[in-house]
Amino acid sequence: MKGVFDQQKWNIVANELEAENLKLASYDNTLIPSLGNLKNRKILDYGCGPGVLALALSKLGANVKTFDISKDMLELCSQKIGQENVFSNIEAIPKEEFDNIICNLVLCIVPEYEIKNISSNIRKLLNKNGTAYIGFCNPRIFNLPESRLDLRYSAGYSYEDNHSYRKIKKEGGYEITELHRPIEWYKQVFNDAGLVIVEEIFTPEYELSGNKIRDFIIFKLRRK
Repeated sequence: MKGVFDQQKWNIVANELEAENLKLASYDNTLIPSLGNLKNRKILDYGCGPGVLALALSKLGANVKTFDISKDMLELCSQKIGQENVFSNIEAIPKEEFDNIICNLVLCIVPEYEIKNISSNIRKLLNKNGTAYIGFCNPRIFNLPESRLDLRYSAGYSYEDNHSYRKIKKEGGYEITELHRPIEWYKQVFNDAGLVIVEEIFTPEYELSGNKIRDFIIFKLRRK
């Protein structure tokens, strides 16, 4: 089984990430309609991974730029949307430039200080009327042993505790370590970074083994 225990090692499961159809059906099919008309919209995909979503947004008419810390991921992304549209250095990205910034499934794999940095960066990169969409695994299902996407190991913590936990992705069959924080913790970080929550969006609910599950939460935010 492949293990992913550091955000800089995501490239070892790049092919699996591109083939995660269940995730795409749940997350991307919730996010994309929320964005509205994308024609000529300036969008930054912050933590773009292999560029699956960036390509989809480009095909819908958006002017998409991407950023990731992984050179391997950026290489895959550049093959989809062009080398001129990818950034490897956050400082090179124009400030107050973007109508939308999306940051998908990044905050649940990085340490707390990095979440604060990312939130602050997003605030600086949005234009004055822009909105950000920051999404991650729904913290409220942290203690469920199984969802359509994952098998989870019990970590023995409560919802209020910031902690790490392990899970196995059903698509790809790889094990990852993710980081749980309560939703209220994220809200405080966003507020401290100068971001205002406009809307909380959950992916569609389904039932499995008697549990009602919404896999992901997406925060729509704007600048204060």
